[in-house]
Amino acid sequence: MTLHNPFRGGINLIQCLLHPFNSFYAIKEEGKGSLAQAGLIVLVFFFAAVLKRQNTGYAFNDNDLSELNIWLIGAKTVLLFALWVVGNWAVATWMDGEGKAVQIIIVSAYAIVPYVTAVILSTWLSNVLLAEEGVFLQYLTVVATLWSGMLMLIGLQTIHDYGFVRNLQSLALTLAAMGIIVFLGVLFYTLFQQAYVFIYSIYNELLFRY
Repeated sequence: MTLHNPFRGGINLIQCLLHPFNSFYAIKEEGKGSLAQAGLIVLVFFFAAVLKRQNTGYAFNDNDLSELNIWLIGAKTVLLFALWVVGNWAVATWMDGEGKAVQIIIVSAYAIVPYVTAVILSTWLSNVLLAEEGVFLQYLTVVATLWSGMLMLIGLQTIHDYGFVRNLQSLALTLAAMGIIVFLGVLFYTLFQQAYVFIYSIYNELLFRY
């Protein structure tokens, strides 16, 4: 009996970081990339955010460690990632992008690797550096963020087969789509909450009368 390896087809992350054009082209044309590997990266992204909040050195940590909100961190990591994927997929569908939803997930996950790595590394360094050396952590975060941004730009441009300007337009519209999705989500939640309160009040009124 042959067991299926969910990570089969995954790309070497170091190679992806150093040779993004070749790696993202392989995802588009050769079907490379592992959805399980992408999911693992997003999971590490979440735990890295928790680690940063709770374990950053006291000289750099202004958080109240007793008030950890896992749901809020999940919204800032996993939910934000999901919004990005859905928003980009919707925009790509409208702008005739060639990338599939699975490819968007894989490329986006691979692109955030430098940032996630920097979060983990800066959390560790914050416990050994002095407060006066905190600027190094800022530089590390900025470089990693720019690196991830560059990978995201290259990856989405490759899988959607966009030109540079059209890709920038797509990314801007993706951010707008994310805002619209959040707005609609809040709107529907508010309407549902109001409907629930209204129905519950009618139910209580009927119980009181009969």
